[in-house]
Amino acid sequence: MGSPRPPSGRPHNRPKNVTLSLDMASDFEKWVLEETLTAEVADCLVYEAQKRVASLAIEDHPSDDVFQAFANLGRVALILGSRFEEIKQGLYEKMKEALSVAGSLGVSEKDLRIAAVGGFTYGWGRSLPAKIGVHSIHHGFVAELVGAELRGRIRYVEDMGWEVWEDEAWHRRPKERGILGLIYDVMKCKIKIWREVLRNPLGEGEWLDKLERNINDPDWLSKVEELLLRVDYFGVEIVSAEVDRQG
Repeated sequence: MGSPRPPSGRPHNRPKNVTLSLDMASDFEKWVLEETLTAEVADCLVYEAQKRVASLAIEDHPSDDVFQAFANLGRVALILGSRFEEIKQGLYEKMKEALSVAGSLGVSEKDLRIAAVGGFTYGWGRSLPAKIGVHSIHHGFVAELVGAELRGRIRYVEDMGWEVWEDEAWHRRPKERGILGLIYDVMKCKIKIWREVLRNPLGEGEWLDKLERNINDPDWLSKVEELLLRVDYFGVEIVSAEVDRQG
């Protein structure tokens, strides 16, 4: 997993306040917002990755947590630029530290490294844009996060509805509920973690406030659910009712 080619500029460096004439203010404000938002989203995903790897010793599915952590890294690798190698190495070091306990769960270092490479490859294929604007935090952004988090744990049975993998079996969700609750739970957990990064009296994280309001709106969540179902990119398995009966 080599170092990605750094993008031009360094989005993670917050721009200083500059006074411009009124006719230039709108474009400048847009640039500042994109620079700040891009940095904040990258910081959130990196912090979440670090936290997941650091908690391997107390988690039931360490390989999945490593996969998710390195998927986050893959998504922001181009944004990180020169910081990428340091952050990647830090994740590997945290993974090694937790390995002695994780090993008692039947997971080897090789298993975790395979999960790390798989996660990074998955995230790299879904890289975030070099500039993230306010309108980038939309239904598709959430669908990508939820699709990765619930990878292999949800599927849709034609004419029947959603199913969730629990206790070594598929369990059908009531049609009237779908997976809105799962989407909400995934995002609520992520937002809680991200707020640990954005605790700042200068007003950082306004986009996070808006996202939190959105996930509390069932109609908004329904659009995320529809994207997961209708767009192949998000990787949700769709099976026929006949296959469901057989399996």
